[in-house]
Amino acid sequence: MTVLPDIKWGISTLGCHELDLPETCKLAEQHGIHHLEIRSLADCLDLPEYLDKTYPGDPAAVARILEQHRQSVIALNSGFKLIGADDDAREELSAFARWADLLEIPLIRIFGGGSMSEPLSKDDLATAVENLRWWKQQREENQWKTHVALETHDGFSSSQRCLQLQDAFGGHVDVIWDTHHTWKMGDESALQTWEKMSSMIQHVHIKDSVSIPSARHPYTYVLPGRGEFPAGDVYSVLRDNNYSGIISLEWERKWHPYLPDLGTALTALTESGWRAGTPACIAP
Repeated sequence: MTVLPDIKWGISTLGCHELDLPETCKLAEQHGIHHLEIRSLADCLDLPEYLDKTYPGDPAAVARILEQHRQSVIALNSGFKLIGADDDAREELSAFARWADLLEIPLIRIFGGGSMSEPLSKDDLATAVENLRWWKQQREENQWKTHVALETHDGFSSSQRCLQLQDAFGGHVDVIWDTHHTWKMGDESALQTWEKMSSMIQHVHIKDSVSIPSARHPYTYVLPGRGEFPAGDVYSVLRDNNYSGIISLEWERKWHPYLPDLGTALTALTESGWRAGTPACIAP
């Protein structure tokens, strides 16, 4: 079977949202995971506030916990939306940036906002660009090293929408490729997405679903390898293009409590062949 030996695996803390940082690190380490996307800690989504209260003025304490469990944080995942962000949202994103810089975290995840079911209006695109320009100015003024990365989500679930934003912005836009959303919501194959915006992709999200409506979506998430997601196509594209970055299992149990715990999902990730890059749909 074809394998992807250079792939580094990560997890989003949406799958273990109730755990604090040491507990999250222990869980990841138990499953041989060493890269974290932090969205929630101790069931708190306001990460800057949580870090301020739990580790006041002491980023070294966070670094020690990560080092003890051989973890790195690849992204702080904010809920900031380029379309619709107000002054409070900007202030919160700035707080994310301060912590990301203190902890030397390379990315802050953001969303574009909007909906794929509606055309991207000129006003919405202008607002998104304005927020990107505001961020660029803030980053330069504060000499932050961290970058924002747009997840392919909401109204930006296709490469075409992401490229439209980048063209309007007139500068490079980093992207977190949610492979499920570009497939399910953007109606793109993995190859189509990669060919159009590979230069923008910083790392990859993966998950599985079946076409049965759930409380929040017209589909239902399932354990890796149990659904309809064409994982083989994603792995083929990554293999053929020598991708050596990070793939994160984005297990959204915080938003979808019908899902089993993250440990069960990580076990399924291995048993399905996904973790070795050998799902059944990849030809040997």
